[in-house]
Amino acid sequence: MHKRCIKSTVFIAAMILAFSFSGTTAKAESTSGEGIGGMGGLLTEYYEESDSSSTVTTSLLSTPVTIPGNIAIANCNDSINIRAQGTTSANIVGRLAKNGSCIVLEEAKDGWVKVKSGEVTGYICTDYLFMGQEGYQKAEQLAKLKATVTANGVKVRSNPSTVSNDNIITEVSKGEDLIVIDNQQVEVVTKNDPKATIWVKVVIDDQEGYVTKDYVSLNYKWKEATKIEAGTVTNSSLRNSIITEAKKHVGLRYAWGGTSLTTGADCSGFVWATYTKCGLSVKKLGLPRTSSEMSQSGKKVTRSTIQPGDLVFYGKSNGRVDHVAMYIGNGKVIHESGRSEGCKISNMNYRTVLGMRNYLD
Repeated sequence: MHKRCIKSTVFIAAMILAFSFSGTTAKAESTSGEGIGGMGGLLTEYYEESDSSSTVTTSLLSTPVTIPGNIAIANCNDSINIRAQGTTSANIVGRLAKNGSCIVLEEAKDGWVKVKSGEVTGYICTDYLFMGQEGYQKAEQLAKLKATVTANGVKVRSNPSTVSNDNIITEVSKGEDLIVIDNQQVEVVTKNDPKATIWVKVVIDDQEGYVTKDYVSLNYKWKEATKIEAGTVTNSSLRNSIITEAKKHVGLRYAWGGTSLTTGADCSGFVWATYTKCGLSVKKLGLPRTSSEMSQSGKKVTRSTIQPGDLVFYGKSNGRVDHVAMYIGNGKVIHESGRSEGCKISNMNYRTVLGMRNYLD
């Protein structure tokens, strides 16, 4: 066998072994936080024996899929309500999106079952759940490998290289889950890139990009319920109506160019549809159609003056806006995040905020 082929094979085997530990050496791809563990010696030896154009692709090693025996999966078109008690008259405490998971806590009674999903505990009508063996099989099919960000300010890049900052798509905050794509592969890039060596390909807000393995942990996960906060979010009845309406559509499918709360919407279309549903005229509001245009109109607000119903904008590190979300209070936003997850609630700072606008006053 050719010497370089032997080196590559040995390296891949060694790297897979190294992945069984908790992390790799932290470098300069995050604005804060530190990594743990180390592969520095192994990588140094590999690069010394490989030419500068070498690129190795190998399978990611992650925690094997462990499926709870009492898991259930949402059987619906968009989302189902989780209620405080087993009756349709009880308060809604959460919503579970299509194909979302929950753990069954008690046996079904009168067509309802008590469940827990994420931060939400409540009751779901059994008509809207895959349970038992069927739920287990669904969960096995739906398990997704996710990269959970372990530090603040982690950069997502359009290609696996830190040689230049021109390829930075956005920065992501600690705790955000990014779906791993491209057949769960990593790439080891050339020794000309001193800041990062192992990359994971992910998707965020329907954009594909790369993060370094140093700042993510890899595990199989399922969608979890979104908690619905009770009570009034603001003194404005209009803003209350807007937020209440928006939360009804957690799990709504993403549809590029869509403006429907039934068949699907894109990020700016979701804003349009929600405002319209609450009796507002986007024409009278002067609300443009795209997120980029929205970020240039309306009234500029700050973190200290933003109110529920106002818009929050995200985009690339060069300042170009490509995504919009709606602020719902308590440091949270609701948005159409893309084809992978649809409408969801996130922390306002899940990505770098580029601006905030008020169209309602």
